[in-house]
Amino acid sequence: MLSMSKLLAVTVIVASSLSAHFAQAASKEVFPAQPALAGTMLNGKPYKMDTSKGDIILVTFWATWCPTCQAEMPTFRKFYEANKKSGFELVTVSIDDAMTDIDDYAKQAKWLSKDNQGFPSLWRNAADYQDNFGKVFATPTVFLIGRDGKVLESFKGGIKPAQWAHIKAIIQKHASSSKS
Repeated sequence: MLSMSKLLAVTVIVASSLSAHFAQAASKEVFPAQPALAGTMLNGKPYKMDTSKGDIILVTFWATWCPTCQAEMPTFRKFYEANKKSGFELVTVSIDDAMTDIDDYAKQAKWLSKDNQGFPSLWRNAADYQDNFGKVFATPTVFLIGRDGKVLESFKGGIKPAQWAHIKAIIQKHASSSKS
C-alpha cells in the first residue's frame, strides 16, 4: 500500500503531465481542412476564394485602427505586385465594425483604392460575408494557403523580413515544381 505522501507525489506528477499535455494541445493552432472565404469585395463585385487554381494565397485579416496593419499594407501590395505572375494571390479582409470606418480610411490611405484594388479586399462584417477561419484575435492575422488548397501556416502581428523571404521561397519552390 502506498503511503499518503507517495500517493500525493504520484497524483501531482500525473496531474502535471496531463496539464502539460492539454496546454500543448490547446496551444496548437487548428486550421480549416479546406479554407473557404466568400463575399462582396469593397468594389462591389462578388468574390469566392478558389483554392483549386493552384495559387499560393495569402489571406490577411486587418483593421483600420491597427497601426501595424496600416504600416504593413503598402508592403503587402508591393509583395503582391512582385509575385502575382508566379501564381500568388493576396486577399485582405477588414474586421472593422463599420463600413464607414473603411470608407473614411480609404480617403486618406494611399494603398487602399476601393475601385481599383488589384486584389480582393472584403469586409468581414458584411451581410453576405462567409469564412471558416474562426475567431481572429490579433491584427494582422495572416494565413498562408498552399497550392494544394491547405493552410500551410499563419502569422500574427507584423510580418518580419525573414517571414516575407520564407513566403517568397514557398512561391518560387511551388512555381518551379508546378511547371515541371
